[in-house]
Amino acid sequence: MIRHKHINPYRLGFLGVVVLVGLITAVTHVRHIAAADSTWTAKYWDNPTLSGTPVLQRQENDIDHDWGDAAPHTLVPDDNFSARWTRSINFAAGNYRFTATMDDGMRVWVDSVLIIDSWWDSQVHSQSGDVYLTAGDHTVKVEYYEVGGGAIAKLTWAAIGGTTPTPTTGWQGQYYNNKTFSGTPVVVRTDQSIDFDWGSSSPVASTIPTDGFSVRWTRSLTFNQGRYQFIVNADDGVRLWVNGRLLIDQWHDATGNAYSADIDLPGGSVPIQLEYYENQGTAMAHLTWQQLSGSTTPTPVPGSNSGTIVSAQLNVRSGPGVDYTIISQLTQGQVVTFAGYRSADANWVMINWNGSTAWISAKPAYLQSNITISSLPVWSGSTTVTGSGTATVVNASYLNVRQGPAATYEVVTVISSGTTVTLLGRNSASTWAKIQLGNGVIGWVNASYLSSAIGSLPVLQ
Repeated sequence: MIRHKHINPYRLGFLGVVVLVGLITAVTHVRHIAAADSTWTAKYWDNPTLSGTPVLQRQENDIDHDWGDAAPHTLVPDDNFSARWTRSINFAAGNYRFTATMDDGMRVWVDSVLIIDSWWDSQVHSQSGDVYLTAGDHTVKVEYYEVGGGAIAKLTWAAIGGTTPTPTTGWQGQYYNNKTFSGTPVVVRTDQSIDFDWGSSSPVASTIPTDGFSVRWTRSLTFNQGRYQFIVNADDGVRLWVNGRLLIDQWHDATGNAYSADIDLPGGSVPIQLEYYENQGTAMAHLTWQQLSGSTTPTPVPGSNSGTIVSAQLNVRSGPGVDYTIISQLTQGQVVTFAGYRSADANWVMINWNGSTAWISAKPAYLQSNITISSLPVWSGSTTVTGSGTATVVNASYLNVRQGPAATYEVVTVISSGTTVTLLGRNSASTWAKIQLGNGVIGWVNASYLSSAIGSLPVLQ
């Protein structure tokens, strides 16, 4: 038996009492601090769905596997297996880019947030996801499956600069191989704009069917205070939420119909969600918007945003459209800085030019930029083009404004009955009129829905 001897503090002296008290305090105030894991906890299943009890569990230093046609272990089959890795990792505060390389499927969570989702049969490919992390430990979970052929599973990450969250650019598109958003999306990717005309093709060949699929796009954008009109063209069904409000609800089969609705926005960051499904036939989905009222001098996006000319030559114009005067020309490789605004259709961007401003085409065939052009505020200042009078929209609740003088051209925007437009010209048959809207947008409309005759206008196409 161990006997605990009674300690008389009076016999220890002053220093002994201090030491004894310190020891007692240390024992009674122990803190259990969670530390980052030094290795990954890896679990392997003998099926591709992580079902049942894993057949193997082990610790691994890295997720850096290229098994080829072999198996990870004798307990795991060559094909049709899955794995899950978990780990707590200590990060300094900042923005990080995680990159997964896989054959076949892989998905990555950071602190329970899914940042990479490539959960479909595939050849070797990589997918990245960005996330801002505070200083300290963060939980990372990786899941993987292999169905046949070579087997690869790799994960890396790197700081991408900055100690404040990097703003999200582009729309997160979640693509499903059914019309009801059932199950896990088969493709998750970043789309720079919702401007698709797939025709009878698939959004992602060999992964998504040509018919019977659905897509959900989400994003937050910064708007100035004011009233906005959102326009959607879809074949087939579409639903649009803006700032938490279901603004457009047309969840039915259609043939390229245009829908629009107005909403007052308070200014600042606004969440937007667009849901779409394709039943059969052709497939298209387009989303645009324009400011109807409110601030006429939107605040430019801060920073030195710029672009590089990628075409052989690019015209510099006095306004956002081909009807504006050509001021100069740029050549391939020249860099321009953006003045902070775009046209309503995001096809034109304002640039700083010789102490003033000018406009150039923002289409990817001509310009490569370091930001998404649609993230810039819409210019609502004065950029006018010489016209030949005005007309008013009549005999239609809404009228499509198209890129060319025929119904086969893409819709630029939609205007409502009573809207006054500036007449610019006509086609040779006088059946279509080229017009300009008050916000600078230029396009073509069916002349039968205008209050004025167009026979005296110049023929432009």
